[in-house]
Amino acid sequence: MGSTDLDHRPPASRSAGLADDLPQWRDRLERLWRVQVEEIIELSLAYHDAASDGRAGGRPELLGAPGRQRRRILARTALAHHSLAEIEAALRRIDVGNYGICEQCALRLQASWLKRVPQIRYCPNCRPQRRRRR
Repeated sequence: MGSTDLDHRPPASRSAGLADDLPQWRDRLERLWRVQVEEIIELSLAYHDAASDGRAGGRPELLGAPGRQRRRILARTALAHHSLAEIEAALRRIDVGNYGICEQCALRLQASWLKRVPQIRYCPNCRPQRRRRR
């Protein structure tokens, strides 16, 4: 019998196969956590540098570019903070024993999904749809 996307076993037994791999998942998530923290630090330094250079030496024509740069840095920083929070939530799920289980429908997440995005919370059927920008 082949592997299915959705596993309909009770939650306790669903995570049993994943339990052997939890130290590896934790290690990977902790490495991702460190990368995100480093990125946030680098972005904070970049923002500070951009803000310091934002004076443009009394040349108003140069003020637009630093403002755009700071907005881009702030957007990247917000995304990095969001990613960090998702990684921390995945580490908590490991601690409480429900890592690899969809938070919406409680079905087991495929290992291939976890390999791609180890902090994933939802199966594709339950994942909230992103709003489109206009």
